[in-house]
Amino acid sequence: MGPLTILLMLCMGLVLHNGCAFITRGNAIPVAIPDPAALCTIIKFTDPKRYTTTRESVLRELCKVGVSHVDFDDTRKQFAVYNIHRDSFESKPRWHSGDAQNVMDDKYWEVNEVIQLQSSKHHWYSHGLPIWPLPHQALSNGTNPKVLPLSKKKPVDWPNYGIATPIYFAAKAWRNQAWSAEEFFQQTSKTAPFKSLKDFHKLAKALVENIDGQQVESYSEWPFLKHSLGPMVNSVVNRNKGLCPDEMFLYFHVTPCYPKEAQFQSCNQAALAARNLLTQANCRTTDVIVGYTQEYNNNAL
Repeated sequence: MGPLTILLMLCMGLVLHNGCAFITRGNAIPVAIPDPAALCTIIKFTDPKRYTTTRESVLRELCKVGVSHVDFDDTRKQFAVYNIHRDSFESKPRWHSGDAQNVMDDKYWEVNEVIQLQSSKHHWYSHGLPIWPLPHQALSNGTNPKVLPLSKKKPVDWPNYGIATPIYFAAKAWRNQAWSAEEFFQQTSKTAPFKSLKDFHKLAKALVENIDGQQVESYSEWPFLKHSLGPMVNSVVNRNKGLCPDEMFLYFHVTPCYPKEAQFQSCNQAALAARNLLTQANCRTTDVIVGYTQEYNNNAL
């Protein structure tokens, strides 16, 4: 770094540290802004034999998108980004939002954004859950308007990508998770943007009640796979006139392993779950590529 660069950084109050830019103005407390390029420099593969420079490039782009749309800190580090990739020769992922909100082009959108609830003052996720898209969640009320009985109903066009973080149980301000979730859905009953508030409420309740809070970061059966991957693949196939995608990419900021499990077997569970769902969608030839940046250890999460 040259003298001129250092001087300019000092004048602007900009200091780089651990992949973040800290901007200071006067005597104000520095504000950390994640630097996607720095945080996504290292890309590892859960199966090193599947490494290629093209796949590494795609995973790095998924990492950058995740860093830009996730609020994470020293406690909450894990997140996942996934993309159904049509052409294995392309080194950049393509983002198709379909009938859902185009969240990738909204620089202020965060999957785990929270709001304070009116009655209890607890906090909960602004989008219902920190997982996007899920059924009844990202697809708006206007996706499938009521039509005449003889009219042909247009199928829902799902996105080819998604983003998620675990449902964290550690934050003291959130207190009772089930209570907070219930209050959120009651509070948003009149203004809900969801396609079906009742159905999404039921799904969210089931997910909150069944997640193991002790293994939340290493949780391998991520709900976006079980509940959303099938219709997402079907939409991709319909758009491509019957052709299955070449690859599906899964990027985790921290590898989805749990150190106490024998031989880290959970590292492969996300890939196996995706593989099974792709087979059920008649896309047996689609490869599943899983990458990450940090190893799972006591200091990573």
